[in-house]
This record gives sequence, C-alpha cells and structure tokens, in this order.
Amino acid sequence: MKLPKLEFADLARAGHVTRWHSVRTTRDQTLAEHLFMVTRISNRLAKDILGSDLDDSGLLRIMEYASLHDTPELLMGDLPSPLKRHIEAISGDNNPILSIEQQIAPWLTEMKDEIQRENPEHLVIVKLADLIDAILFIEHEGVGRHAQEVCRGLKDIFREKMEDAARAYPKYCWTVAESILEKLLHNAVDGQIAFEKV
Repeated sequence: MKLPKLEFADLARAGHVTRWHSVRTTRDQTLAEHLFMVTRISNRLAKDILGSDLDDSGLLRIMEYASLHDTPELLMGDLPSPLKRHIEAISGDNNPILSIEQQIAPWLTEMKDEIQRENPEHLVIVKLADLIDAILFIEHEGVGRHAQEVCRGLKDIFREKMEDAARAYPKYCWTVAESILEKLLHNAVDGQIAFEKV
C-alpha cells in the first residue's frame, strides 16, 4: 500500500495537531508551536555555538530543517518516546517509523541526509533545540509526578546529547546550550518576560 505524501497544504494543520498525548499538561502544545520554538531556539544555538563557522546558508538550512523536522506528525501524530524506543528495540534496522516517515515526507529525509553528510553538527543543534523546547514545555505545563519524571528523563537525554556533541565536535562550546536552557527555565519559572522586569 502506498502512503499519501505530505503536501504544502498539510502544513496548515500544524496548528491543530497536538503533542504530549501521554503526559498530563495544563494545556495542549500544538505542532506549529513546537516547530516555531525549535526554529527560534535553533537559530540562537547555531549562532552562539558555531560562531564564525556558521554562514548564512548554514543558518538558513538549520532553520528550515528545524521548522519542518516533525512534520510527519501531521499524519502520524506525536508518538510517545517509550513507544518509539520499543519499536526501535524490536525492529532493529527495519524501523517502520523511519520507513513511514520516508514514504510520507521523502523531502524531509533527503534534507536530513544532506545535512548529515555535509554538516552533521547542524543536526545536533536542532536536536538540542528540540529537547530544550520539550523540557521548557513540560517543566512549565506538566502536571503531576509523571510529568516531573518525564522532565527528568528529558534533562538526562539533553545532558547525554551535549556530552556526545562535545566528544564528536570538540571545537565548539556546547555548554552554551545548557546556559540557554537554564535562562529559559528561569524565565518560565518566574513567569515574566524580559520587558516586564524593567
């Protein structure tokens, strides 16, 4: 059976598709909100971490990938991480999730593969931004013990990704990502935006 491919018009539904189905939250996060946040955080991380190694075309590619990285969720929904890990464990190299994503959004797979070949550190930037947004959302909007546990797990994954990045690309200062996360968490906790503090 041939799966339908995501079309440009499907992006309009990103404001209706919600995330975090397995975690209790005070409000729904839409896919559009997530893609926006990851794009903005990726922009900041890329500039601060990559510095003079980042040119305009590299920044544009990072932001384009960040703005589209989870678009398969328009058809698949936001699969809970435990389910993804279980599927990976039982499927090995034949992960059906990756296969479905390839079929419904081949352009996204091509974009990711190109970045992986040319500047794999750019994918790390987007992944860290993805985790920062997840941590911020669950820290601020999560309800109950399960949400707290999910947030702890996300923070552990974030630290692991930072350590992996530091080993793989030691010329960059990856601790900047941790500083940005802490700053954003502090702002989320005190509930004020920057101009209100004046």
